[in-house]
Amino acid sequence: MVYAMYRILPKKLIFLAFAWLVLSLMYLFGTVNGLRAGSARIGAVPGLAWWIVLAVLYDPIWRFAWRKIAWLRNWFPDLNGDWDVEIRSNWSRQHQLLDAAASTTESFDTRARDPSHLVPLDTVRLKARIKQGWWKIEMQMWNPAGDTPILNSDTLLIDPFPADGLRRAGIAYFFKQRNQTDEWSDASEFDGAAKVEYDHETGKLSGFFWTTRVWQRAMNTAGTITFTRASA
Repeated sequence: MVYAMYRILPKKLIFLAFAWLVLSLMYLFGTVNGLRAGSARIGAVPGLAWWIVLAVLYDPIWRFAWRKIAWLRNWFPDLNGDWDVEIRSNWSRQHQLLDAAASTTESFDTRARDPSHLVPLDTVRLKARIKQGWWKIEMQMWNPAGDTPILNSDTLLIDPFPADGLRRAGIAYFFKQRNQTDEWSDASEFDGAAKVEYDHETGKLSGFFWTTRVWQRAMNTAGTITFTRASA
């Protein structure tokens, strides 16, 4: 399931558009049933306006407008295209904790220990493709290098949010990840969520993610995620 772009529109505007559609259908119904010629022309106006709205929402047209009108881009960016994705995960530190727990000579407390003693976060590089339209947003993510257990990530739901005051525009989404692993201490499939915001200066989407990966053993992962436009 994916959520449509029209969710970024104000609810009042959606209500008014729906009311306009109802009125246009009423006018058109009256026209078919034999209104005077002048009334028929007037009655066609709402229907014509609705078709104009639909044309404006057609992908090539709205994307052209987004490129030309700055305030539209600032309100919500055009995210269509391919992206390079960098994930920095705490999975390595989960293993550091496990190794310390199994050790009979070394103690380890993440609440008190010098942060410099923590192992570096795992860095994983993936690819993503976003298809954004007014009626739906879709995203695919995969691991082209095959250098980690990650196989792919299927997006279950995407909820866009527009810029509002100081808040940046972005997307929040839920996903199902599949890993190629046969370790008893890992999971081959688990759910997760992420929230990323768009930076107009860098052209990047960045934020945080978290998962249910082996949550029963308190090993669920979290970290940062950054989308950068893929070079042509």
